[in-house]
Amino acid sequence: MIKTSVNNVNNDAQEVICPPDPERIVEGLRDTGYNFNTAMADIIDNSIAAKASVVDIRIDMDPAGEITIYVADNGIGMDLEGLKNAMTYGSKVRADLGSLGKFGLGLKTASTAFCRSLSVISKGNDLQVRKAEWDLDYVAKVHEWKLKMPDVDDDELDLLNATAGEGTGTLVVWRKVDRLLKNYSSRGNARNALKRRIEDLQFHVSMVYQRFLDEKDSRADNVRISINGTNIEAWDPFAKNEQLTELLAEEEVPVEIDIPGVPESTVTIRAYMLPNKDSFSTPKAMKEARISNDMQGFYVYREHRLIHYGDWLGLFINEPHGSLLRVEFSFDHNLDTAFNVDIKKSRILPAEEILDYLGKFITPSRRAADERYRKGTNSNVSKQAEKRDAHAESNRNIEEKAKAVEGAKITVTKPDEVRIENQNGVFQHKIAIISNPKPGQVRVIPKPDLEYGQLWEPCIADGKHAVQINQSHPYYQKVYYPVLAQNVMVTGMDALLWALAEAEHKTYNEEVKEQYEEMRIAVSRILKTLVADLPDPEEEDDE
Repeated sequence: MIKTSVNNVNNDAQEVICPPDPERIVEGLRDTGYNFNTAMADIIDNSIAAKASVVDIRIDMDPAGEITIYVADNGIGMDLEGLKNAMTYGSKVRADLGSLGKFGLGLKTASTAFCRSLSVISKGNDLQVRKAEWDLDYVAKVHEWKLKMPDVDDDELDLLNATAGEGTGTLVVWRKVDRLLKNYSSRGNARNALKRRIEDLQFHVSMVYQRFLDEKDSRADNVRISINGTNIEAWDPFAKNEQLTELLAEEEVPVEIDIPGVPESTVTIRAYMLPNKDSFSTPKAMKEARISNDMQGFYVYREHRLIHYGDWLGLFINEPHGSLLRVEFSFDHNLDTAFNVDIKKSRILPAEEILDYLGKFITPSRRAADERYRKGTNSNVSKQAEKRDAHAESNRNIEEKAKAVEGAKITVTKPDEVRIENQNGVFQHKIAIISNPKPGQVRVIPKPDLEYGQLWEPCIADGKHAVQINQSHPYYQKVYYPVLAQNVMVTGMDALLWALAEAEHKTYNEEVKEQYEEMRIAVSRILKTLVADLPDPEEEDDE
C-alpha cells in the first residue's frame, strides 16, 4: 500500500468581499498555458462527461482567413439553468465526481485561450434550443460579467441537429479565433499551417481518448469522434497487437490518502517493452508505433483519459535506450489530490510516496528495455556499416602502406596460433585468425562484438596483419557511426587502431603479453566512460 499525506494550513482572517475585475480576469485566464490540443481535449471532456456517444469537430477557414471551430455532441444537453452554470467561471461541482470535467473552468479557459467569442448552444430534455455567449470584447466594453443570450443561428441549429438528431445535445462554437495561427502573408501558407494543426489534433485525440475510441476496450464508454468528417481511430501507445511486444510487469496497488473523507483507491501499472524498429510485423506498424525519445515513459490515465505522457515524471531523463519502454499508469478521481492534477488535466505532480514506488517498480523494466534497445542498435550499426562499406577506404589505404611500417614477420602455424619474429626474438602467440575474410576486409575488420568488451583486438586475416573493431562498443556507436559516410574521419580512426595493433606485434614478447591485453581492456573501459554523455546513434530506416 502507498500512503500519502497532505498538510492543510488554516489561516484565520477577517472576511472582506473582493469582486474581481471582469476584463482583467477574462484576459488573464487566456494565458493559463493551454496549447491547441489540450484546449480541444477539454471541450471533448465536457461532451464525454455529458454522456455523448458522438462528438463531431469542424475547423473552418473562410476566404478572408477567419477561423471558426465547432464541437457538436449528442450528450444530455442543458436546460437554461444548466447552460448558465456551464458558462459560469467556476461552475458548480458535477454530480458525477468521476466525470472528465473537474474544475468548472475548462470550457471557458480552454476556449478563450484561442478565441474571443465562445458560444454554447444546447438542447436539453425539454428539447428547447438555447444559446449563451461570452464575448470578451463586450465584457471589456460594459465592464461587467454579462453573459449574452442571443438567438440561435440557422447554421448553428443545423450543425447541432446533424449530430444530436431529434434528441439532446450541445454545440460549442469558437469565433474571433485570434491565437491559433500566427499572421501569414499568404492565405495558402495559413491554410497549410491550419492543416498541420488539424493533423496534429487528430493524433492527439486518437492517443488521449484511446480507451473511448477502441470498441474492444471495455474500460471506458465507446465514443465516436470525428474531425472535419474523418472518424478518429484509437492509437495504442503500447502496440499490444504486436507479437513481440512484452508485458514486463503488472501491479495493482492500493493508495491511501491521509485526508478525512478521501477514500482508499487503487492504481494500476503495466510496463510494456516494444519491439525494435526492425522487429515489427510490418513497416506500417513500426511507423505507427512512433518510437522516439519523446514518446517513452509513463502514460498516465485519469478516469481512462490520458492526461500525461512522454517522460519519467522527473525520476529519470529521457534517453534513446529507453525509447522502447512505455508504462501504463491508471488512477481514478479519488486520487486527484495525491497526483495534483492541473487545471488543463495535462500535467501532474505525484506525491513523493507514489514517485518512490514508481522508481522501484520501473527499474527492472528499464534494464530490460535498455538491453533490447542496445541489441537493436548494435544490429542497426552493423547493418549500416556493411551497407555503406564504411571501412573500404581504410583497408585500401592500409594495404598500400602496410609493408613499409610492419615491424614483425607473422606466420600462421596452427588454426589459432602464429609465430612472431620481431626485434625481441621469435615467439609463439595465440591470436584470432580469420581465414576467409570478406572481400576488401583484410586490414580492418568490423565485428559485432569482441571478448571482454574491447574496442579493438589484433588479428591475422588471410595471412595479413589486421585489426578487429568492436561495433557494439559505445565509442564505435557514438563516434564512428555518425561519421561513417566521411571517409577521411573513418580512415584516420581505423589507421590509429591498426597502428596500435601493429605496435603490439612489433614489440611483443612473453613478458608483455598479458599487459597488452589488460591495456586494451582498460583503454576500452575508459573510452566507454568518456563517451557516455555523447548522443546515442539515431537509427536509420532502410529505403
